[in-house]
Amino acid sequence: MATYYVIARMDGTRQIGPDRQVVDLAAALERGITQFIAETAAEPDEERAEGEREPYGLLLHPEPAETGLGIADDMTLTLGVDGAFRVFQLQAVPIPEHFVPASAVGAQAIFTREFLATAEVPAWWAYGPSGRRVLGLLYALSGLKREQLDRIGRRIDAAGLAFARDKFDALAAADTAIGGAGRPGAARLARGYARAATYGTWEKDSALSHAASAAGDVAYVLTVADLLQEDVVDRLAHWLAPEIPEIGFGGEDEEYPKPGQPEPEPELEPESEPDAQQA
Repeated sequence: MATYYVIARMDGTRQIGPDRQVVDLAAALERGITQFIAETAAEPDEERAEGEREPYGLLLHPEPAETGLGIADDMTLTLGVDGAFRVFQLQAVPIPEHFVPASAVGAQAIFTREFLATAEVPAWWAYGPSGRRVLGLLYALSGLKREQLDRIGRRIDAAGLAFARDKFDALAAADTAIGGAGRPGAARLARGYARAATYGTWEKDSALSHAASAAGDVAYVLTVADLLQEDVVDRLAHWLAPEIPEIGFGGEDEEYPKPGQPEPEPELEPESEPDAQQA
């Protein structure tokens, strides 16, 4: 079975299908055996033509940075607004129904009703190879007070075209890199959670909303920091200083899997040499 990834709530669950069936990935990992999802019958008012019906199953992605697709948009986070979630690694087979996923969920994504949970991986993987920097930004944002966010917003407002130039140059470079690397899920997730990190003090039509927007843009760009010139990131991120003088790293330091990286082969026990024959 091929390896895939899925994002889950902090209790390790996901809900699938119109009936919101709960799939407990944490429990599946603990049990360590292949899990099967029973398909429920659709209600009469939920029945659709075969070509329009989304397959019933768990949506999985071949790379962690794609797991945010379908989970979050710029301002709506279905996993909560505290920036906390878990990512699981699974081995799975696609469901038998023929289905070509929409671009919104990734061309290589699959739906499955048969999977084996093999590991829980660092949550920052959902933000891509530079996810530890995204997490560092989220931690820094969550520690800011209202007056600090207000100062960021007012500074941006006063800067006018100077900020706009840095912003759109960085976003243009990031858009190209995100599209080329296939990381729209990571970018949308990062932007959404960065904005959400400011919600405790956010007010509509205030300088705080501008600070939230800028924070989201910085997080968006950070998802492809490994593909951009560092000065592209710095020109945008410096607008958060001195309140955030430097964006550090968050999460455990574990190597992000390379695209298409094969699963490690199990180590074999060395064979013992046969005893020398007696002369």
